Amino acid sequence: MRHLKLLSVFYRSSIQTDMEYRADFFTRIIASLLGLLMNVGAFSIAFHYAGKIGGWTFPQAMVLLSIYYLMDGLIEMFIAPNMRAVMEHVRQGTLDYILLKPISAQFMSSFRTVNIWRLVNVLVGVGLSFYTITQRGLVIGATEAFMFAVTLACGAVIVYSFWLCLVTLTFWFVKLDNIEQIVWQAFEAGRYPIDVYPIWLKNTLTYVIPVVFIITVPAQALAGKLSMSYLLVSMFVALSTLVGASAFWRFGLKHYTGASA
Repeated sequence: MRHLKLLSVFYRSSIQTDMEYRADFFTRIIASLLGLLMNVGAFSIAFHYAGKIGGWTFPQAMVLLSIYYLMDGLIEMFIAPNMRAVMEHVRQGTLDYILLKPISAQFMSSFRTVNIWRLVNVLVGVGLSFYTITQRGLVIGATEAFMFAVTLACGAVIVYSFWLCLVTLTFWFVKLDNIEQIVWQAFEAGRYPIDVYPIWLKNTLTYVIPVVFIITVPAQALAGKLSMSYLLVSMFVALSTLVGASAFWRFGLKHYTGASA
């Protein structure tokens, strides 16, 4: 309950701050819709000539694209602003103010801010998924809905864990912005079916930067293409990365030299 109360205070404060820039909300809506139209147009042209790509039909690919937008929105709302803030705190030596608080430093660092305007991409992803499901005749039962919810949560945990590891590296290295861009480029690749890539790139997006578990697996669950065994693998990967990232974070804190050091 203590953590929930803190989350309420954190997010209320962030939303009040963001509401000062309401015009940005409408700008992001236009930008997201234009990007969506371009992506849907490119997909429709490709599937018009190919029929199926990598075993994926056009409706299933649209589900994949909707998950991409949904996950992108969630990352930019909850994960990215906090992780970037931690990197800045470490560079400036002001992480001390977080470490002195009588609460978990990882919790404080991970959930201090929410970027409410990124809700636009979440709404675009939800709207596209509902449209695709209703207009293309995809059958979503209770099993598919459950597997989708679990894999989506697992994908968010994997993204958080992976980014927390990158943030922890700032305890030894001054700046890691370029590494973040590499990760984002890999995430961009997740908007397309993983089966269309060559085997080396497919393995990279599965085992090195696990984009498969972030986007493709939730899309497969919603499209009814996910097996129960792969669901368990997704849960195992999410739990393993979270435990490993948390341990790495605690190890990194021992090497932090802040303003008071």
